[in-house]
Amino acid sequence: MYLLKNLCITAFVGTVSLFIIQPAKASLITFDNLASGQTSFGFDGDGDKIDDVIFTTTNPLGFNISGPGLNQVFINEPGLEGTSLLDPDLKVDFLKGAKDFLSFGFALDSFEGSNTFAAFNLFDSNGNSLASTQELGVLGTSDFPEGKIQLNFSGVAAYGTLNFSSNFGRYIIDNFEGNFGSTEVVTSVPESATILGSGIALVFGGLFHKRKRK
Repeated sequence: MYLLKNLCITAFVGTVSLFIIQPAKASLITFDNLASGQTSFGFDGDGDKIDDVIFTTTNPLGFNISGPGLNQVFINEPGLEGTSLLDPDLKVDFLKGAKDFLSFGFALDSFEGSNTFAAFNLFDSNGNSLASTQELGVLGTSDFPEGKIQLNFSGVAAYGTLNFSSNFGRYIIDNFEGNFGSTEVVTSVPESATILGSGIALVFGGLFHKRKRK
């Protein structure tokens, strides 16, 4: 009886604030705002005016947006185009971390063959390797071999390196997708907690009175 009475009072008087953490929603980077000559490109996924993801190249000529042409399956112009003569050809930093998976489409200015591929290596903040993959570029509806990288991993990624093998020294990527750390939404719902508390109070209050009458 004493326990039920205390529970009744606590549930009725107290108002609990619930915080619902919704599953992280993947963000998509399309590079539509990229300008030729940039040596870095930033993406702000949560609108706080602070970049969450930054792509950089050591090529002083920067990126290009001319692209490989029409009929690409994984590339929607303009994309991000660069040279494949560096090591690495492209670096991506996740300022708030990346989790679960990353994917992107690529195309290469090259012939099709075993030496035409895209490689992606992922690291944590201590430089430890989290995952890596390599995909061949394959001729399809376009004149340029292309493909898609899909990398699933555990842990939190801090940065990744991308290398491309191309006969004529160019690559392009597009539709870079993943959970970049800033896409998780936290919502406060105090009203639901109040209703829940009142409901508990009514239930246990009723039980208390019934037991008292007995």
